[in-house]
Amino acid sequence: MMPKSKGVLSAAIILFTTVAAASKDDSLPNIDIQKWCDHRAKSTADMLGDKAEAARIFDSCMKSEREARAALVAAWKDIPPYYRTTCIKPNDYSPSHIEWIACLELNIEVKRLRSKN
Repeated sequence: MMPKSKGVLSAAIILFTTVAAASKDDSLPNIDIQKWCDHRAKSTADMLGDKAEAARIFDSCMKSEREARAALVAAWKDIPPYYRTTCIKPNDYSPSHIEWIACLELNIEVKRLRSKN
């Protein structure tokens, strides 16, 4: 078992390395929104039992994801690196620009609420 001080130091090094690596790449990661929207459209159409809805759901998803990506790109320079590493995870299951924005908004709201106290 590792002594407590070495464990804390190791955790700090890992955290610093992660934040440093994230801050070096200063661009919004790309994700395959077509793949994500296709999967979402098919799953939703199957759940509804209406295959004809898949195309409409796909188009709506693509429009929403493009708008969300544009908003992220516009705000990217103002998003703190810690929030980026916390919320922007392109390799997680079903990454979505909309989900990333929701995560960022939640972090901002938590910070605002904490600053009130």
